[in-house]
Amino acid sequence: MRYFGFTRITVIVFILVLPLVILSPAVADEKAPDFTLTSVNGTSYSLSKLRGKVVVLNFWATWCAPCLEEMPTLDSLYKRYRQRGLVVLGVSIDRKRETVEGFLEKNPVSYPILLDTKGEVFVNKYTVSGLPATYIIDGKGLIVDQYIGKRDFTSEDFLQFIEGLLKGGYGR
Repeated sequence: MRYFGFTRITVIVFILVLPLVILSPAVADEKAPDFTLTSVNGTSYSLSKLRGKVVVLNFWATWCAPCLEEMPTLDSLYKRYRQRGLVVLGVSIDRKRETVEGFLEKNPVSYPILLDTKGEVFVNKYTVSGLPATYIIDGKGLIVDQYIGKRDFTSEDFLQFIEGLLKGGYGR
């Protein structure tokens, strides 16, 4: 069956994809939505106060196996570049603080872990569609890249990208 020259499948795909395009405010080369969240150790972090720094914003959960697999590479990246101004923020979407604290006791990382227990940032500001989700934000506060799914943050390609951003460039 055809509707105005489109096949039924084309119409269905259009209907399914359109809301994702309309609802996703966090897209590459757009300003990163600002937020303020508290870390597990009680420190408050606002994205706008990190302007001038390169930020790797990683959404994750304790129950997400790919998230856990990539955490050591995020930790290595942070340790390697934090003295040069790189900020890595892990945003846990777990609903209970105790769950995150228990996980971090067994799996410590050196970068800050923020709590988004109500989904205010995860759902309302970044409209994340899968985990892990990572946004790379340049010193001007623009999202310059984003990834859904597990990534090796110590790969040569990614390290070159970060080097470029830390030098004030676009990175690629």
